[in-house]
Amino acid sequence: MPLVSLRQPIIRRDNIMATYSKHKKAKPTKPSKSFPLTAHNNGQWCKKIRGKIHFFGTWENPQAALDAYLRVAANLHAGRQPRQPSLCGDDITVKNVCNNYLTYQQSKVEAGEISPQWFDDCSRTVRDFARFFGVGRIVDDIRPADFEQYRQKLLHRGISGQTGLGVYALDRSVVIVKAIFNHAYDVELIDNPVRFGKSFQRSSSKSKRKSRSKNQIQNGKRLCELSEARALIKASQVPLQAMILLGLNAGFGNADCAGLPITAIDFKKAVIEFPRPKTGIDRVVPLWPETYTALKQAIASRPKPAEAEFENLVFLTAQGKPWVRYHISQVGDGRIQTVNRSDAVGKHFNKLLVQLGLKRKGVGFYTLRHTFRTLADEVRDQHAIHRIMGHVIPGMSGVYVERISLERLRAVADHVHATLFASE
Repeated sequence: MPLVSLRQPIIRRDNIMATYSKHKKAKPTKPSKSFPLTAHNNGQWCKKIRGKIHFFGTWENPQAALDAYLRVAANLHAGRQPRQPSLCGDDITVKNVCNNYLTYQQSKVEAGEISPQWFDDCSRTVRDFARFFGVGRIVDDIRPADFEQYRQKLLHRGISGQTGLGVYALDRSVVIVKAIFNHAYDVELIDNPVRFGKSFQRSSSKSKRKSRSKNQIQNGKRLCELSEARALIKASQVPLQAMILLGLNAGFGNADCAGLPITAIDFKKAVIEFPRPKTGIDRVVPLWPETYTALKQAIASRPKPAEAEFENLVFLTAQGKPWVRYHISQVGDGRIQTVNRSDAVGKHFNKLLVQLGLKRKGVGFYTLRHTFRTLADEVRDQHAIHRIMGHVIPGMSGVYVERISLERLRAVADHVHATLFASE
């Protein structure tokens, strides 16, 4: 009889599985509801993308797995092969260039070089761009075809993902995206200029003409008829009436009215002279008698300023604050988080339009500026019109023209006045 039996013991399979199940780890729950990965049986975090399961790291370190996913997510979802990580570890990502650009733009806000509204426009476009490409996308991997895909996305789905952008909003987004990478190159964040391709451009003049014609057919021109302008003046009360008159008298916009200082008005000469807030270009405005009187009344009935810095403003709300202002919220490190614009000028003017039955798409307080420019053009003194509206005089003329006489400016203002009140 052999000392050792050659017969192997019979081990039941259910006993093996029972023993294994005692030592198997339970799947972890997701760190948060928004966590994009799923725990796989093999002990790793995974995600199924375009029909294939990809693994990004072990259960023990969900943050590292998330970082690994974000680095390649944009490529995987787009069906592209992700680039292998650089051995030197200094690849510049979309996140790097976007954050650097927003930091630069915030410094310009703080220096008063750009408005909070423009920063907010930049911020929304930059964040949308980063979402589309993926924050971990390597800048060197972005090709002209990728920019074209993003342009098409803006054209058809916009920034909100629901409504496509119009030609002018599309142009603004293209300018901002190009500025991100041009700035990165200028500050030596990237070594080479980015190739955007021929298709990632602003809208053509033809596209703009077609868009404008379509809007005019659907909604009419952005212009007040003479009878409508007179009705707006007659139905309004000071201070809104004074603002409407400034819009028709000199092409003032919402922010122009809100930022008008008392010291800019020379009541002896009946002239306003101060730089336009938006452009910083000097403007000289001869006042109509109606505008002169309305401004006097607005200053006399002005509420008490809520703060000392508002003391010199012509127009203040019932709360003693500017009619157009920005509410800026910042996070702990000082970065601007949100910008909200409060525009009482537009709000009250729209109420008046509705009250008079004149409200239609595309018509707002800025329509008064269009109306002034259209009527003033009949005088054919472009330099005088530019000076009243606060526009840069184009070309070399802007360099050599040092002064435009008050008589020429009055000729423009008087023509608009005579045309507007011709039937009265």
